[in-house]
Parts: sequence; C-alpha cells; structure tokens
Amino acid sequence: MTDGERAQPFPPTHPVTRLGRVIQQLRSFGELHAGELEALAAELGSANPADVAARLRIYREVQRDEAQLIVDELVDIQADMAATEATQEPAPLTPAGTRDPAINSPRRAKWLAEQAAEEERRRQPLSRRDFFGGGAKPED
Repeated sequence: MTDGERAQPFPPTHPVTRLGRVIQQLRSFGELHAGELEALAAELGSANPADVAARLRIYREVQRDEAQLIVDELVDIQADMAATEATQEPAPLTPAGTRDPAINSPRRAKWLAEQAAEEERRRQPLSRRDFFGGGAKPED
C-alpha cells in the first residue's frame, strides 16, 4: 500500500495525511540531494574549485531550507496532536483511583456482571450435602 492510498480517506489537514506528505518530502529530499551530490562529485576533478564551492553552498542552503520545512511540519503536527489530546476527556477513574480507558467497554461490563453473579452464588447458603459432598459423584 502506498502512502497516498493510506492517506486517501483522511482530509488534507488530518495528521495521517500530513505525515504522509512529510514522508514523501523526506523520500524526495534523500533522492534529490543524493543525485545532486553525485553529480557534483563527478565534476570535482574537472571544475574550477570556486565554482564547486559555490554550488556546494547552494546545495547546503537548499538542504537546510527543505529540512526546516519538514521539521516545521512535524512540530505543527505534534502541537495539533497535543492540543487534541488535551481537549479529550480523560478516562474515568476506577475504584482504585487509576485511569482505565476500558472502564465503559461492553466486554468489561459483561465480565463484571459475571463476577457479580459468581459472588452472589458464593453468598448463597449451601446444604450440608453440597458443602460436604462438594458436588463429586461416587464412582461406580
């Protein structure tokens, strides 16, 4: 699955879409600069050192600017995600005072109901036969 296919169902400002763009920028960044530096390395033997130095400075500036764009986008995504997290209600507290994100889940409710039913069954009085027999049947 490509990055574009993964990001399609999300709006342009969604973190998944934005991270997809950052990934694409990083890939292009690596390929483009590797190609530029390889071409420069090939010219080193025959070019004027002043020209090579000037081109290296240009590549350095372009690389710095592109890297800063990527860092800015990641910082922006991080800030948006932190703001989203801060606006969400925290999970309710459990009786022990800890936060449990599954406290309202249906599976947890079912398990708690089963535990309560088992506890209620244990509270019911037992007959002597049940108490001493333990429900075991004699073998024939």
